Amino acid sequence: MRRTFRGYLRVLRKPAFRRFWLGMMVSRCGSAFTVVALSWLVLDLAGPRELGLVLLCSGLPILVCGPVAGRLLDRFPVRLLLGWDNAVRGVLIALLPVLDYFGQIRVVHICVVGAVSAALAAVSEVAEGVLVPRVVEDADLESANSLLSVNWELAYVVGPPVAGFLVGTAGVSTALVVDAASFAIMSWFSFRLPDLRAPAREERGRPAFVVLARHPTALLLTACAAGFLFLSGATDLLYPVYALKVLHDSAFAFGVLLGAAGAGGLCGVLCGLPLFLRLPVRARLPVVIAGGAPALAALTLTDALPVAAVLVAVASFLWGPYYAIERSLFQRSVPDDVRGQVTGARAAVCALGFPLGSAAGGMLFSGPVSAGVIALAIAYLVLATLPLIKVRPELRRGAHQRAPACSRHACTTPALKGGKKS
Repeated sequence: MRRTFRGYLRVLRKPAFRRFWLGMMVSRCGSAFTVVALSWLVLDLAGPRELGLVLLCSGLPILVCGPVAGRLLDRFPVRLLLGWDNAVRGVLIALLPVLDYFGQIRVVHICVVGAVSAALAAVSEVAEGVLVPRVVEDADLESANSLLSVNWELAYVVGPPVAGFLVGTAGVSTALVVDAASFAIMSWFSFRLPDLRAPAREERGRPAFVVLARHPTALLLTACAAGFLFLSGATDLLYPVYALKVLHDSAFAFGVLLGAAGAGGLCGVLCGLPLFLRLPVRARLPVVIAGGAPALAALTLTDALPVAAVLVAVASFLWGPYYAIERSLFQRSVPDDVRGQVTGARAAVCALGFPLGSAAGGMLFSGPVSAGVIALAIAYLVLATLPLIKVRPELRRGAHQRAPACSRHACTTPALKGGKKS
């Protein structure tokens, strides 16, 4: 565990990573404010149907813009794309409280801002996978990706309650102004990043999905990520259904289960990663995917809220390191000069996972909850076998050169076999 925490300190000592990490932390928390604020605003202006439309407009653009963003990140400096992406999104979000102040805001305005912001956000989402291998040492990839995962967990745990309090006391416009300010901060950090870009290569001319298909290890990991997001969507839908049908205490129990999931996931990201890094590289991903399944299945044995909260926390703790482990393997499996394209194609594929999983969960838990929980736990165990599929030996070794990061020489590192521990 000490080795992993030393890895956290090493990557935080790197100015480029530290600026990016801090900026993303502020931006993620600001985005959590927007979700709460916009949801409340749309419900106040119209109703649930219009809220669904806004959420749809905010989710679809990544399917098209992910590959486009990846291609841009392979051709132009990351700092400029990130800086302008966040600056423009900040201006767009700031327009909403202005319209609200003059009483001119309509649902169509929110849909347009949501769609354009989501299209621009593809740059930041893809850049997270592209930039990290260029600014940290290969052995520290897990530590860097784990710290970036902390941003998601903090935003998930802290953002919504604070946003709800702010909306209730100061109004929706104030929460939106806070989010616009968070984009401005991220833009400032981004423009201060080093001028890193990928070297030229013939493969850039091919469509992003073709490039992804030419890297079997990356394709396999993308399938794992999409599957894990699919199951996560179904799992998130389980919590309110379980609270209502099993615990018979919908609002309070649902909040407790969400809090337990957030706290367990955050602890898993920071403290669970060292446990999984002790395993052989090829075993890490299967074990982390399957790890939470027994605790999830055990929910069928209790109707007590404290016990259920502990089981949810344990499952989330064991699933917590998934992002750091899987993203690091993916980054090692793709050469730096096409990592943007491949990551963009991956983002488009994975974007479908969570909403489709939520829809599937709705059907799964419309019947007996216990049967749905057991089926979901079995699905995690089945998905855990996917990373064990063998790919071509030369790509399983993942011997791809990486571009120099801050005067560092390129290196080669295994993807699913024989990698270093951090």
